[in-house]
Amino acid sequence: MKNNFVLTLLFLPVLVLGGAMAYYDYATHFSRVEVVVEGYDPKDFFSGYFMELQPNWDKTDCTQFTEQKCPTKAFLPHYRYYINREQSDKLTAAVNAGVVKLVFSYADGRTPYIVDLLVDGKSYLDFVTAEK
Repeated sequence: MKNNFVLTLLFLPVLVLGGAMAYYDYATHFSRVEVVVEGYDPKDFFSGYFMELQPNWDKTDCTQFTEQKCPTKAFLPHYRYYINREQSDKLTAAVNAGVVKLVFSYADGRTPYIVDLLVDGKSYLDFVTAEK
């Protein structure tokens, strides 16, 4: 009896994390849309290094959505994208130059999920490794 209880306690986190991973995998396989963003680095010491990014719907190509218009209400008014401290100044300059886009997995009626950050057409991870 005691062994079954211990096995249940060990298996429960695996089950919960497996379910969360399966849902995330499902939610990120919708169509990809690119949204131009603007923002800043708030330099918040206690929260870590991140960019506060707001969608710029005026510069976003809205024809990539199903109704040929931007579904502004489906997206949040701002997003936090956590970054490396060493790259914060370069990424801030890229955001100010207007060459940064957030890539979302999006479907009508579903919550959009961030899947990538593009800097001048390249993935943020490629941007970071190319700058080193």
